[in-house]
Amino acid sequence: MTEFDFTVLLIAYNEEKFLETCVEQVIENANSLNLKYEIVIVENGSSDKTFDIAKNLSKKFPFIVAVHLDKPSGTNAMRKGYTIATGKTVINLDVDLSTDMKHFKELIDYSKNYEIVTGSRYLDPSMVNRTLDRHYLSLVYNRIFIRGLLGSKILDNGCGFRAVKREIGYELYNKIKDDGFFGPNEFLIRAQRKGYEIKEFPVKWIENYRRVGPWKIFVTYVIPVTKLWINLTFKNDA
Repeated sequence: MTEFDFTVLLIAYNEEKFLETCVEQVIENANSLNLKYEIVIVENGSSDKTFDIAKNLSKKFPFIVAVHLDKPSGTNAMRKGYTIATGKTVINLDVDLSTDMKHFKELIDYSKNYEIVTGSRYLDPSMVNRTLDRHYLSLVYNRIFIRGLLGSKILDNGCGFRAVKREIGYELYNKIKDDGFFGPNEFLIRAQRKGYEIKEFPVKWIENYRRVGPWKIFVTYVIPVTKLWINLTFKNDA
């Protein structure tokens, strides 16, 4: 089996409008840096034509792997991706390219010196373009629940623009019990408790479109935050 230096892991849920453009951008940026890489697309139980597009891309490019999950799940999709990945470092990014791809080289460069690298929408001088309700709810969620209750030192625990050493990602995502979309947040909490070297850097981030209302997302995330706090505080689940 060929081992690549990087695996670009794309979790795609109803991304028929964005997937092909995203892959084109990844290929353009990765080739410009002369990277030895593969792309793994985990189609996450979509109801549109996302998986058809993913399959066609995998036929067109031999370095692309496309897999399908029957049921949407952020954590399970990440587990599947890290199981398939052969790259020494796994790059995660949102398929709708919310994070400006001008930061791709920065992410790659930082990944050479840190075990985990994550983009930040709150670290100066980041630039964020999103609706006010989502912006302030996100700030409350990060400051009160993630940083206050769970003790995270990371300013932005929800940005999907990351680079992670494969072994670390595989280890931690297999420890995460929540099968929903809180997994990437819990990942950083567990990574900090393990003492891994983490680099957070500012990015330009644009909210391209909205799937779910901000209050619904907020309420949905409060439950797994509470469960994780109980597990870490009273059950010593590190």
